[in-house]
Amino acid sequence: MKQPPDRYSVPQTERESSSAADRNTSAADRNTSQGPDLGDIEHFHAIRPSTLAEMNRRCHWFHLEDGDVLIPAGERVDRLFFLLAGELRFPVYTRTGKIVWLPSAHQGSLVNGVALSGDLLVVPYSIEAAGPCTIASIGNRAFLDIIKDDPEALQAVVQMLVERQHALVEHIVELSTLSVRSRVHSELLRLCVEKIDTDGSALISPIPTHTDLANRIGTHREAVARELSYLQSVGIVLRRAKELYVPDVSRLTDLLSKSDD
Repeated sequence: MKQPPDRYSVPQTERESSSAADRNTSAADRNTSQGPDLGDIEHFHAIRPSTLAEMNRRCHWFHLEDGDVLIPAGERVDRLFFLLAGELRFPVYTRTGKIVWLPSAHQGSLVNGVALSGDLLVVPYSIEAAGPCTIASIGNRAFLDIIKDDPEALQAVVQMLVERQHALVEHIVELSTLSVRSRVHSELLRLCVEKIDTDGSALISPIPTHTDLANRIGTHREAVARELSYLQSVGIVLRRAKELYVPDVSRLTDLLSKSDD
């Protein structure tokens, strides 16, 4: 787990009391002077222009690199984060040293939604960058003050929270009902979903390590290695250096639908 080397400061337009996020979630002075627009998030397309402009004005934009920690486990953080690009992962480190992975957050996600409750709840997992990320940060009170009179903005936040809940429920169901083989297939499909080409193929790049995949689906690396070897032997996936090529994603989909019948 890698702590970012610098801190970022809260902009003067949104300065609040010092929080755990100010002390620990820094990626510092890699702040973007003309960063992405929160309007790039699909859920915010329908909100009032004045609401969006104020959100952009009061957000702090910064970058994380692979392994940077946004929020360490056990922290109370009074800030919200919007992921404009990249992927954030949520490892839970058990007392025995095992890592349990919750579903990742992707572009357009609201992160640390618990801050909206008003109570500073302890975050029981770490939030880390899985590669380069662009993030907007804003204090919970400032954000609620901005959106309180905009029904579309409120609805957008509800939708984001519901989507996160659905992802967690889906993850629990998969762990409870699918075999290890099927969980490997399901995770590969998840990695393919935004990379499917017009010919039905997909390229997963870079390939997560066997250990990484195993942590995501609640198994051990040997089981992942065995299943990937089988998939390669039947031509469903092809390894190319640090990439995994899926010539026909529908074959992987069919395999998943049949494997637990």
